[in-house]
Amino acid sequence: MINDFLKKYQEELISEKIQLKEDMDLLETKIKEENKFLSLLEESNESYFKEFTPRDLNSKNNKKAEEIRAFLIELNSELDEKQTQMKFYDGRLVELNTLISNTATKQEPVIETVIEEEPKVYDDKIEVVNPLGISNSDLIGRLSNIKDLILLDPYRAQMELEKIISTI
Repeated sequence: MINDFLKKYQEELISEKIQLKEDMDLLETKIKEENKFLSLLEESNESYFKEFTPRDLNSKNNKKAEEIRAFLIELNSELDEKQTQMKFYDGRLVELNTLISNTATKQEPVIETVIEEEPKVYDDKIEVVNPLGISNSDLIGRLSNIKDLILLDPYRAQMELEKIISTI
């Protein structure tokens, strides 16, 4: 039931992300077109005889160029907002993927058996081995590696923990 809800929410996020990507593509196209038009206007304003004319010949072009610059600022800020939304959707989808994988593994019945084993002695050193054959020093080493990964790559750390849990 929870898994179905998470999958439905994931599908909604994916469809919203696709729509957002299309909007971003349109915005990028508009920005490119406006930049090209602005460069054409600026080229037309650069006349070779500008210093010799007593008046401003292209005042309409200058006014239109200022309008386009203001419009470009609006488009770029809108694109930045959409990129922020895209990062949000990406983060949510990663979280949902881990939740879905966790709920899928949690639904399996768990059977616990406890087997106690005597510690083994190797060269005057006692090595305790848990019931599954993994030595405690190996387990501690793997857990310390995960501890280092938590800040750098939390998803990888979670996957490593799941590996350890699945072997137990």
